[in-house]
Amino acid sequence: MKYYPAYLDLRDRPCLVIGGGAVAERKALSLLEAGAEVTVVSPALTPKLKELSVSGKITHRQKNFDEQDLSGEFLAIAATDSSEVNIQAAHACKKRHLLVNVAAPPEESTFIVPSVVERGELLIAVSTSGASPALSQKIRLELEHRYGPEYELFLGKLSALRARVLEEVPDEQERGRIFHALVDSDAIELLKQGRTREAEIRMAEVAGLKHR
Repeated sequence: MKYYPAYLDLRDRPCLVIGGGAVAERKALSLLEAGAEVTVVSPALTPKLKELSVSGKITHRQKNFDEQDLSGEFLAIAATDSSEVNIQAAHACKKRHLLVNVAAPPEESTFIVPSVVERGELLIAVSTSGASPALSQKIRLELEHRYGPEYELFLGKLSALRARVLEEVPDEQERGRIFHALVDSDAIELLKQGRTREAEIRMAEVAGLKHR
């Protein structure tokens, strides 16, 4: 199967997690990190999900899933310990044209969640289209080693500098040259070595701006 890769903006979007166990907990936490409004429907919850419910960070419907739970949702994740319930939920989602990810059996999903390397705003996603999760994990570990925490620092500083370049450099071609020169500079290596101030000075020099 050939999947269409995409990153979803889930900020303030209602998302449903069906199930209250360990897998559902992981799914709910990842949705919360993306800014989603999370509802969990399950007769019981893990201690962590209970804590999130009591604090108001998620909404809990203490019941078994039924199709009406999908009303108003943007997407759903079926993560119960019952394949039958997960399949039922998946079919209900497809009938309503809702995106659904199914923990088991995964082939009932309309989208899959890739292995992700996260460095601040930098997200690197890896998928084998479900053919080999083990290979996805191996590649993710290799990428984690290749792209260390210095990339998060660099991207944060680059974002701030980019705003200045857009404001202070009127020529579009020159801006493009600067942006490419910045990512090709040794600033990332300087940050990796902990030489933060030198990296900031170097980036300002490359951009032709005064260091602040």
